[in-house]
Amino acid sequence: MRFPVSLFRVEGDSMEPSLHNGDYVVLNRLSYLLSTPKKGDIVVLKSPVGEAIFIKRITKTSGRKGYFVEGDNKKHSVDSRHFGPVSIDRVLGKVIFRIK
Repeated sequence: MRFPVSLFRVEGDSMEPSLHNGDYVVLNRLSYLLSTPKKGDIVVLKSPVGEAIFIKRITKTSGRKGYFVEGDNKKHSVDSRHFGPVSIDRVLGKVIFRIK
C-alpha cells in the first residue's frame, strides 16, 4: 500500500536555489487525482529514460503531449530539454514543502 504523503531526499544541485543537495521534500501523491499539474509546480517524477527519480519544476504544459519539466539550475540539470515532455503517469506527485 502506498502512503498519500512521502519523503524524498534531494540529490544534486539541479534545483538550486529553491532546493539544495541534502534537503528533504514532502510529496503529496494525491495532488493530481482531482486536478492537473500547473506551470510552476515542483514535482517528483520517474525518469522517462532509466530508473532515476527526479525533482523538477513544471515549466510548460502541453495537454496530451505531457509536461515540460526543468531544474531551476539549468546549467546542472538533466530535464525535458534532454528527454522531452513527460506524461502524467511518470509524475509521482507534487512537492508540498521542504525540510532543510
